[in-house]
Amino acid sequence: MRDIKKDLKIGKREELKTLIILNSVDTIFGKLKEDEDQFANFDFVSEDNKFHVEHKYRPDINLETCRFDSLYFDYVKYKRYKELKKEDPEKRFFIIWNCSGKRVCWEFKPYLWENKDGEVEMYFSKQFNQDRGNGYAQDTDMCNVFMEAIEPIETYFT
Repeated sequence: MRDIKKDLKIGKREELKTLIILNSVDTIFGKLKEDEDQFANFDFVSEDNKFHVEHKYRPDINLETCRFDSLYFDYVKYKRYKELKKEDPEKRFFIIWNCSGKRVCWEFKPYLWENKDGEVEMYFSKQFNQDRGNGYAQDTDMCNVFMEAIEPIETYFT
């Protein structure tokens, strides 16, 4: 059975490592801080509140040998993105995945799941029978971002 406390501790450690990296170089995000709400849909927010970043740790995925066509995140984050974007259309939202030490990034698109050229970057799916930390299996709506749409984190360094 999954050890949720251990997983949360490891996830928090990796979040902090990523935050330190992002704040040690110049990025488009400016200075990031942890969201004050530990249950927020996005882990980091910029000091000017214009950038929201979610971090996902995937130690079992090697991007060089990966057989998957996409990386995923919870649909609730997409729903929150749409809510916050309505409040302030200038805000920008990102997902950073740490896959076996290599960090990659994807920016949420204002044209939903397509890029500006009309190419599909993301699709919706359902993850079945996943223990989400409640001690029992449940189904979860997911967003899957195609590998071709994901960029190295260095793309966002200035």
